[in-house]
Amino acid sequence: MKKKGFTLAEILITLGIIGIVAAMTIPTLISNYKKKEYSTKIKKFIA
Repeated sequence: MKKKGFTLAEILITLGIIGIVAAMTIPTLISNYKKKEYSTKIKKFIA
């Protein structure tokens, strides 16, 4: 009988890839949010 499952190496590689993708995308999302927040505050101030 063959056991089904993932090895520790496969899990670590997958987590590493997810970590790299997150490290690349999160700063972009935060900067976009701050730009929108800033423009919203300016619009409220002017109005």
